[in-house]
Amino acid sequence: MPPPVCSPYSRLVMAPINPHQKQFEQDLEAGVAQYMRENPGMTPKDAVERVTSSMLANNPFVPPQGCPINDLPNELLAHIFYLGMKMQEEYEQDGDLDEDDGFQDGIDLTEGWSSESDDEDLKMGSPQKGKGKRKQSEEPTETDEEDKEDEEDRPELPFQVLVSHVCRWWREAAIEEPSLWTTLGFSYGTPIEKSKAWIERSKGLPLDIVIDCTTPDDWEGTEGDQDEDEDDVMYDVQDSGSAQVVAFDAPDFVHAPPCLSTDDLGPIFDLLLPHVGRWRLLEVSVSEYESIYTVMKRLAVCAGAPILEALQLYHYEDCEDYDVFRPTEFREPLLLFQGNIPKLKDLALWGVHIDWVASLSFLKDLRDVELAYHANDVRPSMETFACFVHASPELHTLSLCLSGPAGPSEQRGTDLISIPSLHDLVLAHHEPEYIQSLLPILFVPNVQHLALDFDSADYTEFVKVLLRPQAGQKKSLLEGLEHLKIGGLPCDRQCQAALLLQLGNLRSINLNAFGEEEEQFFDALLDSAYGTKESGQKVLCPNLHTVTTTGISGKKMRSFVEARKRADAPISKVLMSERDDVEEKDKKWLSSHLEEFEFFEPSDSEEELDPLLEIGDDEIDIDD
Repeated sequence: MPPPVCSPYSRLVMAPINPHQKQFEQDLEAGVAQYMRENPGMTPKDAVERVTSSMLANNPFVPPQGCPINDLPNELLAHIFYLGMKMQEEYEQDGDLDEDDGFQDGIDLTEGWSSESDDEDLKMGSPQKGKGKRKQSEEPTETDEEDKEDEEDRPELPFQVLVSHVCRWWREAAIEEPSLWTTLGFSYGTPIEKSKAWIERSKGLPLDIVIDCTTPDDWEGTEGDQDEDEDDVMYDVQDSGSAQVVAFDAPDFVHAPPCLSTDDLGPIFDLLLPHVGRWRLLEVSVSEYESIYTVMKRLAVCAGAPILEALQLYHYEDCEDYDVFRPTEFREPLLLFQGNIPKLKDLALWGVHIDWVASLSFLKDLRDVELAYHANDVRPSMETFACFVHASPELHTLSLCLSGPAGPSEQRGTDLISIPSLHDLVLAHHEPEYIQSLLPILFVPNVQHLALDFDSADYTEFVKVLLRPQAGQKKSLLEGLEHLKIGGLPCDRQCQAALLLQLGNLRSINLNAFGEEEEQFFDALLDSAYGTKESGQKVLCPNLHTVTTTGISGKKMRSFVEARKRADAPISKVLMSERDDVEEKDKKWLSSHLEEFEFFEPSDSEEELDPLLEIGDDEIDIDD
């Protein structure tokens, strides 16, 4: 008897069969039979190959031919680019990149900014001149390692620019999508041609404008120690049309920092002012007051900004005396946009004063107000401050950092400044007499987030004011808090304990424990958790679930987490400064006994309080 004839697919049925595999085999067998009927001379092997190829043509696990993304409509492709741009922006805000990383040296910023470009250079896969792949057998040289480090340090292009240089199709989709080109950033070395092209591409959409005239944080003046091969040129950049850098050749000269100068602002505002009707956000940061004064003079003669929602002017300069404003030649208070900013919601003025009384025309219906570092003689009066606060019934966030209404201690019996809508309150760097006089005047019954940062004095009397019920209320401000940040609060231990005792609703706390007084707050929380079983007293802050600390060791944090768990008031999330002393064993223990354990990088100056109230996982977003 001859052996059975094996079909070309019989080897597939040797393993256990599931329903999907059985269906596949049936379809394969039927297909092979059909091919062999239609092609009598075809071998079984060829028939199997034909059928298999046909069946796998639409299989999602088989890479397709060509580039399917190019089958998408331009509108959908452009939306994908928009999402990628937003993801990059979020990373730059939360990660290690700076907002202007794409506009620094190391990239030919003049390339591709114009609406027209060399199509040949933009073709998919076009090789770059002078670059090729090294053979695998070649060992990396010292030059290769240096090139690799240079490439790692090279700043990233903005996402929308990157995708516009992939191929013709993507370039067309990107350039024709106006929402990709509405944020204009100006800093040292930014070509004016780039901004002209972006304004053109934005096609009339609202514009967000950020101008940075500050000295880089990592810049250090160089004094006579430059390399000879640099030819004594500190900065060698192209003439961008908006900023030129003078190269000094005196070996002992401390070079000027690389930042936009006052003279550079003229061409920038010559470009921007014709489009003022489209400004949605204007943020200007300077190191020298002359620069911000120049900006304000230009804005003062502007007829108005009809859709401007956010105006943020920041002057960063160390000052020892806040009694009198200096330099006196720039003291003149100015009315911006001739008082015509009807849509303004977000106002931030750091070390920058305006004509407060005349500005009441637009100081209304505000949502977020941040006043910081104002000399006493250029602050708004108590009456003016009360006017614009009361004219903003939806005021959500108020930040007063070494600023606020003038002379509250001199105005006894002043009517209450009622702000029932206020949710977030920041008080920082005030003299004790000032803040303990101001706080009783503020009626803020619904504040849930409070940030305090005081130092170099005794604030015991201020804490006593905090402990008192607000006017017409049975509870203090502290009793309604859900989130508290203490950057500094020197006071006696009795007041510390009383403060913590009133925080029954607190959900998260952020403690900067660089000072002894602030660490005592943490120690008091730890001691209360230890003592509950023995004394029968309730643990302080029983609803606390998130703790953020700077200056606390891993060993002490572990003890705190253990004690809270034993007290039936467990902590679920801990964030610690990466600069603090946390041994590996404590890190592992905390990671395994908490729902979430993370390290964060603290700011260079822990004495500065973030006006956005970074409080653990409940960080305030002023846009929510």
